[in-house]
Amino acid sequence: MNQILHIFKKDARRHWPEILISLALLALFTRHELHPWQNSNAFSSLSPYFFILAGRYITPATILFLAFLIIRAVQGESLVGDRQWWVTKPYEWWNLLAAKLLFIFIFISVPLFHVHLLLLHQFGFPILPNLSTLLLTQLGLYFVLFLPALLLASLTKNFGQLLLTAACILLVGAGIAWLATKVPSGDMESPPAIVESFQDFLLWGSVVAVPVWQFARRRRWVSAAALLGVLAVNSLISVVAPNAKTMEREYPSVEAQTSPARIAIRRPAEMTGRRNANPWSDAVPDVYLHVPITVSGVAPGTMVMVDVMKITTDSPQDSRWSLGWKYQHVELWPEDQLKSLSYEVARKEYEKVKTKPLHLHIELALSEYQEGDARILPVPAGRFVDEMLGICRIDPLQSSSIQCIKPFHAPGLMATFDPQEFPCPGHRDSYTIQEDAVSHAWEFSNHYSFPDANYTPIADYSIWFRPVSLLTDLEAKPQQRSKSLSLCPGSEIRLARPELKRQLRIQLDLPNVRLQDLVESDWQ
Repeated sequence: MNQILHIFKKDARRHWPEILISLALLALFTRHELHPWQNSNAFSSLSPYFFILAGRYITPATILFLAFLIIRAVQGESLVGDRQWWVTKPYEWWNLLAAKLLFIFIFISVPLFHVHLLLLHQFGFPILPNLSTLLLTQLGLYFVLFLPALLLASLTKNFGQLLLTAACILLVGAGIAWLATKVPSGDMESPPAIVESFQDFLLWGSVVAVPVWQFARRRRWVSAAALLGVLAVNSLISVVAPNAKTMEREYPSVEAQTSPARIAIRRPAEMTGRRNANPWSDAVPDVYLHVPITVSGVAPGTMVMVDVMKITTDSPQDSRWSLGWKYQHVELWPEDQLKSLSYEVARKEYEKVKTKPLHLHIELALSEYQEGDARILPVPAGRFVDEMLGICRIDPLQSSSIQCIKPFHAPGLMATFDPQEFPCPGHRDSYTIQEDAVSHAWEFSNHYSFPDANYTPIADYSIWFRPVSLLTDLEAKPQQRSKSLSLCPGSEIRLARPELKRQLRIQLDLPNVRLQDLVESDWQ
């Protein structure tokens, strides 16, 4: 224990300038987080000073410098080589590791933990009910920030080597990402859950085990080879392991007539506008197919989400092909009548068949959500407190949204607002087709079993109300751009917690169509 304290005190004396800078950055970070709604208005200021100190640069600068402080502390007794002065001292490796962990705990974890406590207290959120989540968030920070910085510092001799190593890691990561784009796969394709859990165990286990091994043996190339080997095995498992049939298991197939939403595809001939040659289209690596659909039959108090879509084509001249499932996240509300889906296709594949008549088989994976604990929320003037939403107010710059803050994560919610029932005075001067349409807001819950490694315990989010899409006289003239709806004090919104009722798949057919007629970028 005496040796641990001796090393700790030596590091504190040696790195006091970096410690002071990190505490100063934490103070600026605290000041920044105490005014989340002012930060969102920082972009309206032309002052560089205000933009920097009240803008979005404080948090990244603080995170990078905390990682830099860890690196400096670990490289104070470099683990690379065998000719450092400290190896002649009676240092035990576990004492050295414990001293470095104590340094991280005292000068990084403890101040950051107190900043989080201060933020919760200043906003009036209770401490004790959130204490366990706050401690788990600190644990998440160790895995996401502290341990990776410790890993890089233990494998490099100085800061120059570390920058070179980090650059190589970024290049390798970019190369792997580029190769992944060349392998055709859908968004929902993934290995079985047990394989993914094993991959996570390998990844995070290596982040913990490699620094410990390096402290114990100081064999950089063995440690680096072990880390690269684990990463290679992890990548190999992703390629070799068969993809789980996620869609078939989670989204059973049903007839389109029994779907919670009646969905029909509008043929290209029904779309309005004129073809417009785009001189830059050939330079774009991907093409987006525009699939307009009509919607009806969604039950009141229900929202149907189009999660993913898959297009399979076949024709007498061409073989059957598909590019897998692609994310959509398109909301279908009871009042919706017209929506648009988008499907990404590689230009190389698109150019082969864009002018040929094809039969398209379009599969949609749907999730049906129902309102739970629905209630009417009157919106008061100024700030108001709601148990579900947190602390909220109408956005003074975007009156179609409500700004809220809540501990750790935004809640899942579904909300409805009818501007015809609660018109705001002074907002009738530029009437358009959809100005008075019923509007809805949807928020996914970002809360998982293990909290994210958040650097702040305060989640700042907005509830955006968007009008439903109605069928209008689109064939006669292009639709006008509708003005944003306005919320004002006294407006009432219907607020509910979304409850997942069921998930299913349906298939729709679009025969005898050319892909070039579905390219959205060519229409105006």
